Amino acid sequence: MDITDLPAVQPGDEAILIGSAGQETITAYDLARQTDTITNEILSQLGTRLERILS
Repeated sequence: MDITDLPAVQPGDEAILIGSAGQETITAYDLARQTDTITNEILSQLGTRLERILS
């Protein structure tokens, strides 16, 4: 994620890459469509360092 133009973002801030916050939802399909790829590529590229919260 490119946060260059978001000056209010600070280290330690929560970032939701896939999921919901309030009324907003981002799916793997949304990311795949925006980057011209498939959902499997998005999900397999996440890596193990990201904290996963399943609810």
